[in-house]
Amino acid sequence: MMELFFKPKSVAVIGASTNPKKDGNIILQNIIDSDFSGDIYPINPTAPEVSGYKAYPSVKDVPGNVDLAVIIIPAKFCVQAMEDCAAKGVKAVIIEAMGFAEVGGDGIELQKKIVAIAEENGIRVMGPNCTGIVSRDIATTFFPMKNVPKGNVVLIGQSGLLAAGMASDIVVNQTLNVNKICSIGNKCDVNENDLLDYFGDDPETEVISMYLESIADGRNFVKIAKRAAAKKPVIFLKGGRTEAGAKAAMSHTGSMASDTKIVEAAIRQTGCVKADDFTEIKDFAKVFSTQPLPNGNRVAIVTAAGSVGVVVSDICAEHGLEMPKLSPHTVEKLKDVFPPNMPPANPVDLWYSIEKLGLVKTLETTLAAPLEDPGIDAAVLILAGMKYTMPVLDEKTVQKITAQYKKPVIVCMLVGYNEYKNRIMEELGRDLPVFTSILSGVKALSKLCEYGVRYHRKNG
Repeated sequence: MMELFFKPKSVAVIGASTNPKKDGNIILQNIIDSDFSGDIYPINPTAPEVSGYKAYPSVKDVPGNVDLAVIIIPAKFCVQAMEDCAAKGVKAVIIEAMGFAEVGGDGIELQKKIVAIAEENGIRVMGPNCTGIVSRDIATTFFPMKNVPKGNVVLIGQSGLLAAGMASDIVVNQTLNVNKICSIGNKCDVNENDLLDYFGDDPETEVISMYLESIADGRNFVKIAKRAAAKKPVIFLKGGRTEAGAKAAMSHTGSMASDTKIVEAAIRQTGCVKADDFTEIKDFAKVFSTQPLPNGNRVAIVTAAGSVGVVVSDICAEHGLEMPKLSPHTVEKLKDVFPPNMPPANPVDLWYSIEKLGLVKTLETTLAAPLEDPGIDAAVLILAGMKYTMPVLDEKTVQKITAQYKKPVIVCMLVGYNEYKNRIMEELGRDLPVFTSILSGVKALSKLCEYGVRYHRKNG
């Protein structure tokens, strides 16, 4: 049944509008602009056509089958729309209208009626109070959305922010190679367990990120998450961890926030990767989706400033990463680019070599040699947003080196001019995780190493 949400052969938009500023028009246009090749049916009781497609007064009037219905009308009319969907034989519905359990009172009763109709007629419902799905195959969000990547990351959220604002950010800025983004809102039917089970087996999905304010069925969640996390990373952000957050969750999606200690125990038990905010959901997903899983947690630091190497070493140690000595073979390789009175070590200090050879030639030795070292599992590369760094971008030096040695590398950028920093973020950031914070970068790498060790231990 989940397949009907993501790969339907026909879709009806109940509330399709002729006004380009209305949500019902934007949703319809997003579906048109996606790669969706099935039948599209605007439902509008007063307009003969919408966006060039013949419109119908009710979903019951549509001549063909309807796999998926997207409902974007006032909450008080949604019960009738659900009854029409049931009469038509629709089996998947996304309700993007607000005004249900999250507002209390009559909204709770409306949501109960929708659930009753769905259960009686075998309909799966996503929402209400959600922004649906964003993908290359079909996009139902009411934020304008074009050119969605065909990537390997899925984001699941009990939040419209994920399938609307964050999706726009990711798609427009090309910051994450997403495959699908799902907003599940109040979770009156379809919940995290349904989607985690579906994407855990989906061959197009390699990384799953989740934001939840409550867990529908904790025991089932643990079972499903454990199975999924054994095959692919599952990144988990829990909202409502404090009393203040729990109150906010109740007014946001009408959810009773789950007990924090129980949730954290479940995360440890399942092998999910814990994130602490929305930025970390993206950061961790970027690292997991672009970098190979390391066999261990031994890290080399490559930097042009000794003081930075000291601080990065501290942060690595604080996050469970080891800073081993370089092998004699690696030290021998590095000797030619180090001054005679400065023996090569970890962190690897680049400055002398940069002045002598330039950054491209320097990295071909100082980044390549540690990555070749069998005692090193990953590397942290510190770059500056300066003109001397630009040839590295032009020649894709870092990408070539990392592709050759197949070990994870994260890039941190501390200083420089915006002109050059922006180029590093945009150009290098398309292929590798680039951070403006050492702490964020090292934390993301530590999560990758922790998961990698566990994954290789379990899977040989």
